[in-house]
Amino acid sequence: MNMLNTIIQKWVHTNMIKEITSVNNTYIKELLSLRDKQVRNNTNLFVVEGYHLVEEALKHHVLKVALCTDKEVLEKLNVDEKYLVSEQVIKKLSSTKTPQNIIGVVNSITNQDLESIISKNKLRLVILDNVNDPGNLGTIIRTSAALGIDAVISSLETVDYYNDKVLRATQGAIFKIPLFKMNLNEVLPLLKDNNIIVYGTHLESSISIKEVEKKDKLAIVLGNEAKGVSKEVLDLCDRNVILPMDNDVESLNVSIAAALLMWELK
Repeated sequence: MNMLNTIIQKWVHTNMIKEITSVNNTYIKELLSLRDKQVRNNTNLFVVEGYHLVEEALKHHVLKVALCTDKEVLEKLNVDEKYLVSEQVIKKLSSTKTPQNIIGVVNSITNQDLESIISKNKLRLVILDNVNDPGNLGTIIRTSAALGIDAVISSLETVDYYNDKVLRATQGAIFKIPLFKMNLNEVLPLLKDNNIIVYGTHLESSISIKEVEKKDKLAIVLGNEAKGVSKEVLDLCDRNVILPMDNDVESLNVSIAAALLMWELK
């Protein structure tokens, strides 16, 4: 408990704490509906679990509601709405088998401006074409933030940023890097119009990442776990690159490949 108090002690607030004990409470049912991607999109809200993600949301001023089984924790949280809830409520809302005793409701980050980002003099972008695995997406977001990537842009078909497995894999990095979900057929021409060189990842007609001239403005496109980058998207890239590998290994997990490519382009 002392460790938890240390984490949140700098955000003291004294708003009234409401109590919910029933899993059939109307508000709890509303929060359960946020498991649906369409509901998240319509409400611009999503749920995070555990102290670390709640803390990160709080630090980035996007935490809207906190639900916890510990009243002392809630009393120290500077957030609009606070609910003291039962363990049954936490278990009902959680997507993990052994949840921590705190859950947050977060405002989706919607105020980012792609044009201001791509107008920078120096730029590194990661672009994702139909990445389906939530763990891969979350890991790529976390690695992108760690390696100073300016933004991640994903296709409309890529798994939702606010999927619970994606959120856990990001370990809070979801709040630390601009994220966009857009039609890549429209985005890639826009990038090229802004003098950003776009590299696709593909085995054919490619050069080694070691041969890439590190220009000031670069973007790297990674594709679907099974099919790679689509031909339609590859046709919009300036050049294809590959990671040199030994022992006749042709490909890597997309999150591992992304990390290596980002490191090379850093």
